[in-house]
Amino acid sequence: MAVCVDIVGYARSLFDRPRYSFEARRGFTLKGLMEELSKLARPDFRKRIYDAATGKMNEHIAVFINSREARSLRGLDTELKDGDVVTILPPMAGG
Repeated sequence: MAVCVDIVGYARSLFDRPRYSFEARRGFTLKGLMEELSKLARPDFRKRIYDAATGKMNEHIAVFINSREARSLRGLDTELKDGDVVTILPPMAGG
């Protein structure tokens, strides 16, 4: 098995595909996954995901691991395992 990544909304425009798969290896964290995705994405992916001043994920991007928001886990330090599904969801607005 592997870690699956689903990219939805406008974030899809930063990638060639809406879904990617990565080998789940020991110690593989959300931060490591984001680094791997950065290699596959268009150049502005990094600035949309990370706050340049702090190096943390931007508040306006929601990243879910198995339907749980990553910030409610260990954020970028969350360890990923076989079968995990990571969803990158840009902000939604409406009324």
